[in-house]
Amino acid sequence: MSASAPHSSPWSVINKVIAIVLAVGAAYFPITFVLGGIKASYNLRHPQPAVQASAIPTASPAIATPASEASPEASSAPAGDGLTAQMAEGQKTYMLVCFACHQPTGLGMPNMFPPLAGSDWVIAPKPDRIIRNVLHGMTGPISINGKPFATAAPLMPPQGAALSDKQIADVLTYVRNSWGNKASAVTPEEVKAIRDVEKARTAMWTEAELLKIADR
Repeated sequence: MSASAPHSSPWSVINKVIAIVLAVGAAYFPITFVLGGIKASYNLRHPQPAVQASAIPTASPAIATPASEASPEASSAPAGDGLTAQMAEGQKTYMLVCFACHQPTGLGMPNMFPPLAGSDWVIAPKPDRIIRNVLHGMTGPISINGKPFATAAPLMPPQGAALSDKQIADVLTYVRNSWGNKASAVTPEEVKAIRDVEKARTAMWTEAELLKIADR
């Protein structure tokens, strides 16, 4: 008489289901992050037809809006035709490359991707740190305005190979002057200078390394 197969108890089946759900959940965020980077790179190489200007939020007019009444997407940039054009170009790059993680509002995603709105990294007087961040990426824990930002995906992918000096200058000018932020514009010359200085670098930056670089 052959032995019958052991019978699985209901608890053993439930435990297996829970294990599968946890494994899928643990893999979800890293996979989503990687796919987002691939999509951004594809969008840069295959731009979509331009959307009508009326459908795209534009930089705020020169008239200042009280902070209490400003919308999350309102620009704080000083008036000026050249800056207005740079802000518009920067917004296009942001909506292709950055918005999936940092969101159109610049508020990021809690416990996942840090905010850009009101961030001390973004509005520092000198943009040297954030330029390096975009060029080479950043990994590891980070603090925003002096407080640790907990994230399951401590990774900012490098964009130096995908974006030109002008694109990086434009998008950083946009984020430094949107959602209530107010800081100096970034020029392509500033980006190029740092790209040249750090041309031998291949590794992502860590917070400890970037904090050694003057930001004022």
